[in-house]
Amino acid sequence: MIEEQMKVERLFSPITIKSMELRNRIVMPPMGIIMANADGEVTDELIDYYTARAAGGAALVTVELTDVHADAHIVMGNRGHPAIYDDRFIRGLRRLTDSIHSAGARASIQLYHPGRAMFATDPSKPPLGPSAIPCPMWRQMPRALTVAEIGELVQAFAEGARRARDAGFDAVDIHGAHGYLIAQFMSAHSNHRIDLYGGDLWGRLRFPIEVLSAIRKKVGPDFPIIFRFSADERISGGRTVEESVTIAPILVSSGADCLSISTGTQVTGLTYTIPPMGLNQGLNIEAASAVKRAVNAAVIVAGKLNNPLMAESVIATGKADLVAIGRGLIADPEWPAKVRTGRWDDIRWCIACNQACTNSALTGAPFTCLVNPEAGNERNMKIKTASQSKRVIIAGGGPAGMESARVATLRGHKVTLYEKNEHLGGQFFLASLIPWKQEISPYLKYMARQLNELGVEVMLGQALTGSIVSDAKPDAVVVATGGRPLLPNIPGIDTRNVVTALDILAGHATTGKRVLVAGGGLVGCEIAEFLHEYGKIVTIVEMLPRLASDEAMGPRTLLLDRLNHSKVAYFTSARVIEITGNGVIVERDGNRDSIGGVDTIVLALGVTSLNELADDVKAIVPEVHVIGDANNPGKALDAIHAGALLGRQL
Repeated sequence: MIEEQMKVERLFSPITIKSMELRNRIVMPPMGIIMANADGEVTDELIDYYTARAAGGAALVTVELTDVHADAHIVMGNRGHPAIYDDRFIRGLRRLTDSIHSAGARASIQLYHPGRAMFATDPSKPPLGPSAIPCPMWRQMPRALTVAEIGELVQAFAEGARRARDAGFDAVDIHGAHGYLIAQFMSAHSNHRIDLYGGDLWGRLRFPIEVLSAIRKKVGPDFPIIFRFSADERISGGRTVEESVTIAPILVSSGADCLSISTGTQVTGLTYTIPPMGLNQGLNIEAASAVKRAVNAAVIVAGKLNNPLMAESVIATGKADLVAIGRGLIADPEWPAKVRTGRWDDIRWCIACNQACTNSALTGAPFTCLVNPEAGNERNMKIKTASQSKRVIIAGGGPAGMESARVATLRGHKVTLYEKNEHLGGQFFLASLIPWKQEISPYLKYMARQLNELGVEVMLGQALTGSIVSDAKPDAVVVATGGRPLLPNIPGIDTRNVVTALDILAGHATTGKRVLVAGGGLVGCEIAEFLHEYGKIVTIVEMLPRLASDEAMGPRTLLLDRLNHSKVAYFTSARVIEITGNGVIVERDGNRDSIGGVDTIVLALGVTSLNELADDVKAIVPEVHVIGDANNPGKALDAIHAGALLGRQL
């Protein structure tokens, strides 16, 4: 019965858009990964990344936002966006399309200009936009484009489309979403012009209409044009679904063959453009459905649709014609193939953390994925059979221990994993107990299944000891025992009403009605919200100027919104210097204040490494490795990647 309900026939039915035939309804949408060279040329790493998603079964693979104008080319360090503003880029892009095609998928490319949504390092060349209104995210004053400059940009988009066609792409995707240049013209929130390109809805549409018309003239009548836009900008004064339903037929009549629906803008802190944990799956389906009813054209919908049953339902009910699965394909390039063949339990699930994919584009860190360390480094991270099989014992079944066990076993080693608790996952399991972080659970289920299927001997409820190692005589021991809560030398820290955040989540401690959380990083903020959900009156004290400064932008924005809505009190730039019987003394701006009337103090001040086992076994085993928090406290991202690297080195 369950197997019957798991059929996803509509999702894997073909569809044709103009001259482009697609083998199924799964689209990899454009996502900024910044893996081209600084000059905009494609790299081998970029080709490997997109080809892996094509080989995994997606029908249409869309290359990330690609610069149509040299003045708007985005560079971070020695990497940048792909560029298409000159014919010299065609040769490299042809290498990319050939590789995607050889893997069985069609290729499209997103044509893009950031407009005001960029940071200009040269004061003489400020960002450009429809109006001199700063982007709330980048906070630089743009210069309003002249009518002549608008005409030049129209031609830049058209020439970019011509180059895309010549490079072998099967379609172009015009970026009219998320608060970039075309979206800025389309929105009353950012377009305050009173000439032909603003003033009313028709004026705001003139620029995208001209772009679509110019592209159609360049590429001919049969070449597919996809237009991506935010059906609901989700900001005050921005476009609503009702307005999008009005403009959708105009976009189609102007040359768009397919409308790709997202929501949100950069103004919303990436919360809706790249929806993190805490937002519902399929959050854009109804907006796409409204647009679909208004046009006689194909519609793509994006937004946390990596649940196969939901993706199938979207197609079966006619709410959209195709589903865009982005981060789900970063986490598991073989998602389509696994869904099609019924291997759902083998899907490595995206947890919508946005830490390594989205945040990398903002911080300049290398693009990758928390749950998939191979993402962005497919060639170098291939798992190869070890030259000699080893007997490996791993202490700790958290993220680092599980990943190292998985990879080491795939390489041919015989692995036994010891975990002192009755479940795998470590602190990542405790994090999954928070109601709005339940998307961690499918990943933990996947990892547990992989270890079982691979034949890893998992010893739950049993801590690894030196005597066990001595008796087993393994070739290598991996210490992935994690960390323990940091207990700094604060007077009163051993008071009976002091507990740790981990104790609360593990069910080892309870709190009174009035709670003070010492530490306002991610863990402290989440435990504060968790306790508020249970009716506690909570105050946070954080020594840094900002709460949750260690969290990625989108999830952080949502977290702070929830905290403000719940009226959790907080003090920033305040350091706890003493714990009293019913409160704390804090130091803030050189002054000391007391906070009293507190029943329980919850410590969320970080963790310290728990690695004593390493010293115990170094005299027994010639090869001992310490990874994850046991080596250096960090995030799950750091732990999983450390496990992945070690597994390849064993």
